[in-house]
Amino acid sequence: MSVGGLRKFSRSGGRLGAGLLAAVALIAPAMAASAATPTVGDTVYVGDGTGYSGTSLHPVYPETPADPDHPGEAAFWAYCVEHDIPVQVRREGQLGDLDSFLGENYFAGDQAVQGRVLWILAHSYPALSLTDFGAAAGVPGISQNDAIEATQYAIWRYTDLDFDASWNWETQDSENAYWYLVDSANASDGMTSADFETTATVSAPLAHQSAESLIGPFLVNTNKPTASVSVDGGFVLTDAEGTPLDTDAVVDGQEIYIDARHLTVAGSATVTVSARGSSATGRVISTPTEPGETPTAGDHSQSLILVAGDATTTSDDATVTWAAAPGSGTVTTPTVPAGIPGPAGSGTGSDASGGAGQLAATGFAILPVAATSVLLGAAGAVALVSRRRRHGRA
Repeated sequence: MSVGGLRKFSRSGGRLGAGLLAAVALIAPAMAASAATPTVGDTVYVGDGTGYSGTSLHPVYPETPADPDHPGEAAFWAYCVEHDIPVQVRREGQLGDLDSFLGENYFAGDQAVQGRVLWILAHSYPALSLTDFGAAAGVPGISQNDAIEATQYAIWRYTDLDFDASWNWETQDSENAYWYLVDSANASDGMTSADFETTATVSAPLAHQSAESLIGPFLVNTNKPTASVSVDGGFVLTDAEGTPLDTDAVVDGQEIYIDARHLTVAGSATVTVSARGSSATGRVISTPTEPGETPTAGDHSQSLILVAGDATTTSDDATVTWAAAPGSGTVTTPTVPAGIPGPAGSGTGSDASGGAGQLAATGFAILPVAATSVLLGAAGAVALVSRRRRHGRA
């Protein structure tokens, strides 16, 4: 079983419209994609572990899979934080913060221990890829099972022991990676839950937008050094001057635009922002000993701690709709009062369904011309009679 990153719940993208839309643009900011990230109080599903017997990494799903035998790619993963308590899999658990931990070992309430465990989570597999973890630990080519074993033993070193034990390592790679994690965690200041907080949002422009222009600005906000942005429909993202952006190096507070200068028709598009990381890493999963029960301090199965994969991102998107360019040939059909036939084929008036309606529209269109001709003819006749009378008096 391979370890995958956080699945993206992407929002449906905006589509470039070739039809005729209203003359005023509509703004429709989208819901945040981060709604798919498990939060404190959520129920999650713990799947079968992967790794050596006794040191498994467990897949965690935001929802119970329809088929537990084929649950699909995991959204998150979890390590054990209680060595002596059996783990229960294929079971729902409750997600909480560090204070929700139900156990009685060193992890309970000891911020120094918690800080070292969080440091290990952030600097091991799967928060790092196997390649990156192996390089950092001085064990290039480390296997998945060895990386999992080293990480699990390093976590238990702090949660359940106050000394360095001689674990039953499967390989030398596992032992070497373990000592890298323990020595580095001891030398560090530890980490806190706040270190994992990841934000990435994008806001759609509020002003009227039209084709033949730069559509924007979209405002990007993130607490990470950089974020990535993308747009559907094959558009190019630019700055306010129309210069294409490095879409993988957008910073907090940056304004971006969609280049629609080549278009005349109305349309829409969706901009997505993504930042590496997830705020869910470091949260605790409490599972019951029996399905459907509520776990308590006196009766619970193995407590787990959540970790997001190396490819995990936190995302958001926003959609904008723009009008056709002014003077682009877009036709606006006038509204005709009910009961008065409209122009032929216009679909307005009391009958726009067939030939009768078209004939009525034709007659209506000729009527003003005929009336004008009659009036002009009558005026001419009056003028001629008047002229003859003047000539008779002479």
